[in-house]
Amino acid sequence: MDQCFLRLQRRLAVITALSFALTPVVGYAIADLFHMVDVARLLHSPLGILVVGAHLLLGAGVAASFYRFSLPLQLWHHTHGFGNPLPDGLQQRLQSFTTRYWSFYLVYVLLISTLQLYSEPTRAWTLTPALWNFMLLQLTIAVLVGMPGYLLCLSNLGQLNQSMGIPHIQVSLKTKMWLIGAYLPILTTAMLIKYHWWRTGVLNNELIVAWTLTVLLEICITTVAIRSLHQALLPVQQVIHGSGASSYLQLAQQLRPHSLDEIGYLVQMLGRLFRRLVDQESHVSAIVDHAAEGIIVVDAQHQIDLFNPAAEKLFGFSAQEIRAKPLRWLLPSLDLDSHDDHRNEVNTPVAHESYGRHRNGASIPMSIRISQIQRNGQLFYSLLVADISERKAAERLLLEAESRYRNLVETAHDLVWSINPLGQWTYLNKAVISIYGYNPEEMLHRHFVEFQAPESAERDGAAFARLLSGKELVQYETIHLDSQGNERYLSFNARPLIAEDGEVVSISGTARDITDQKKFELELTYQAQHDTLTGLYNRSYFQRELDRVIARVVRSADECALVYLDLDQFKYVNDTVGHAAGDRLLIECTELLINNIREGDLVARFGGDEFTVLLYNIDRNHVMTALENIRKVFERYRFLEASQTFIVTCSIGATMIDSQTTSAETALAQADLACNVAKLQGRNCAHLYSAEDNEQSAMTEDIGWIARVRDAIDNDRFELMYQPIFAVHDHSIYGYEVLLRLPTTDGKSIMPGGFIPAAERFGLVHRLDRWTVTRAMQSLAELHQANLTTRFAINLSGRSFDNLELLDIIQGILRETNLNPSALTFEVTETAAIANLQSARKFIGRLKDLGCLLALDDFGTGFCSFTYLKHLPVDTLKIDGSFVQGITQAKVDQTMVQSINQIAHALGKTTIAEFVEDHHTLEVLREIGVDYAQGHYLGKPLHNLLINVGHEHPIRHSLLA
Repeated sequence: MDQCFLRLQRRLAVITALSFALTPVVGYAIADLFHMVDVARLLHSPLGILVVGAHLLLGAGVAASFYRFSLPLQLWHHTHGFGNPLPDGLQQRLQSFTTRYWSFYLVYVLLISTLQLYSEPTRAWTLTPALWNFMLLQLTIAVLVGMPGYLLCLSNLGQLNQSMGIPHIQVSLKTKMWLIGAYLPILTTAMLIKYHWWRTGVLNNELIVAWTLTVLLEICITTVAIRSLHQALLPVQQVIHGSGASSYLQLAQQLRPHSLDEIGYLVQMLGRLFRRLVDQESHVSAIVDHAAEGIIVVDAQHQIDLFNPAAEKLFGFSAQEIRAKPLRWLLPSLDLDSHDDHRNEVNTPVAHESYGRHRNGASIPMSIRISQIQRNGQLFYSLLVADISERKAAERLLLEAESRYRNLVETAHDLVWSINPLGQWTYLNKAVISIYGYNPEEMLHRHFVEFQAPESAERDGAAFARLLSGKELVQYETIHLDSQGNERYLSFNARPLIAEDGEVVSISGTARDITDQKKFELELTYQAQHDTLTGLYNRSYFQRELDRVIARVVRSADECALVYLDLDQFKYVNDTVGHAAGDRLLIECTELLINNIREGDLVARFGGDEFTVLLYNIDRNHVMTALENIRKVFERYRFLEASQTFIVTCSIGATMIDSQTTSAETALAQADLACNVAKLQGRNCAHLYSAEDNEQSAMTEDIGWIARVRDAIDNDRFELMYQPIFAVHDHSIYGYEVLLRLPTTDGKSIMPGGFIPAAERFGLVHRLDRWTVTRAMQSLAELHQANLTTRFAINLSGRSFDNLELLDIIQGILRETNLNPSALTFEVTETAAIANLQSARKFIGRLKDLGCLLALDDFGTGFCSFTYLKHLPVDTLKIDGSFVQGITQAKVDQTMVQSINQIAHALGKTTIAEFVEDHHTLEVLREIGVDYAQGHYLGKPLHNLLINVGHEHPIRHSLLA
């Protein structure tokens, strides 16, 4: 602004000096033109020098006077700031501009006239007409020449209005119009007429009349223009001169245009402006009154000036009672003075969090945004206040949840991890120490391939590529190496985090160390596949391997041999020196076999004193040589025990496995038959099976059984019987166990123990399972259709785990009959389940998915029953009858039953005791807490269940009392 004043000073000095300097030049030029003065003679006279000097001196005074004219204004604004109104003295100084400006011209006219009067000594001090004409001419010239400068000076002074304001009009538009529209034209035309009169000496009436009419016309035109201007400015004058306060709406109604010129348009724009202000005022009021946040406006002294309804609701005070009260009433901890230190240059609202005080004294957490407002030159603070109690509570809950999550993650036994798309670890919890033996910091930002076992590299790479494609991993098992180089079996669950563009940005998940579980499963698998005494493969594994060998041989031209070996004197050793000696004999015989067959051939213990051997890739011509070598080794062997020496020989049978071999059952039957032939030949012999071997033996009897079983299946001769299962606690019938029987011609029935071994040996057991399950499920569906609701427990053979067709049959019958699958319980023996643990888990899992229940039969007879129980998802444990029968006499049996029942209940499973044959046994089972019981004492197997299920076979109250 100081630069503006400096420019104004220079402009005023230059404009006034130039206008004043131009006036004598024009005046003397016209005077010379009128022959009033001789300018040439005047300039060469002493008076001319005096006139020029006077003019220069007076011009310098003009320049200096107007250069200093605005200096007091500049000093005032420099001291008091811009925008403040000027005091009266400075206002009067501004109003004196016109007088000061034209006073210099008046001095000039008087001075020039005086000097001109003095230049004529003969007429000195006499006002002649020539001198009077000269004075009028100079005055007219001064007005005409000085008027543009005057108007320019007013225009420059008008630029100060933006900083000082105008308390009242100094030069009206009417005056300017009179000057421009009438006064100046009249002077100009008068001077021209004077010039005409001067030059011609004639001033006729026509010219005077024309001039007079012209003057009157100019006065009329100017008067009309001034009236039109007055009419146009009338709305503005009414607003300016109106008394009292007016609202924006009143001002908008008063400002209606009365002309079609720029002023009318300006009045119209002002009216629109005030209407806009009315709209804005109503909008602002609506916003303030309906704002969800509290709005508080305080002045520079921190006194409350505005308090909207949201603030009233927030603090509990009304606007009337809180206005003009200090802000500390509401926000005692807020320091507005420190706001100026924190706000930025553009006055962006500064956010604070503080506590407000409610009228009832409650303390409320609040979010406060503060900004400054300048209004009428005064400082105000605007505060937007919001209750953040819910947000604070949510943040507190989030922090607590985050803390709990962090504690859970950090203390979890499972590994919680994250990796980036490059495969580098980005997060690991402390479980990494127990799994890998490293601290998390040692593994972070290292690639996971640094820790994988070499054999897992290909599988891990494929799994990682699957994750990068956006897919999840569930229970992915792999092998990694710990800090000591030991293998750790890990089960990973992983999920990729996908950005909006579809790219994987991170992968996170969990991992569990299943090394011990794998070792346990391997141990179970080993136990299931090996004989516990000799360490050889057992019968179950050997039969599966025989199946694989036969399947391979059928597809190739290879030949193998199946050897069946039976010790001749084993029973004699057992009976003479005891079973412990018999066990040692079996161990030594195992060593003889292993040391005297080719490396890679398979040896298994098939039964008590029976061994089987698979000779791979051997032709018929060399089989007998191999058999004879084995026979001779046993013939030379002597078993020493208790100072006695026993000669132990063996009978060996073998059969060829080639493309003509149809099944494992057939091969076993042939090898067993060949062994029986060797025994019939006097023992200590070896025999290779041929088609002519028709000697009578146990195998012949088995073949007869197979014919009877196949005929019974084909002609539907088997029958089902149903033995009730009772709930011990309320004596009600829980369900029925389905029993399979083979009727004979004499009206009796053959128990499963008579035909099942032959069916298993010759591959008919799958057909027998399918027949039993189909007939039992159809019978149960008929009962349910007759509204006789009950449950069936159906026994499955030990080979059913490999029968995938059986699962499809069960699912199909359930779908066709709409039978409730929870009414079906399938029983499998414990020994069969542990012998093929992996297949059993899958088979049981499939049945569970269908909704059926599973029971583990003969529980307690297997190896480490309690240990592997948690790996089999069965619903019921059926306690082996050997424990139940002796429960009243043997404390050990009672303890076993009690332990099985407690562990089953702890695992959420129910228990059934079989072979309950007397009242005392039932009472002991009730005291132990066994859930269900069955046996001939409670109910014998029934042939036709339809006539009994409606009125259940009751037990005498004396039995259950």
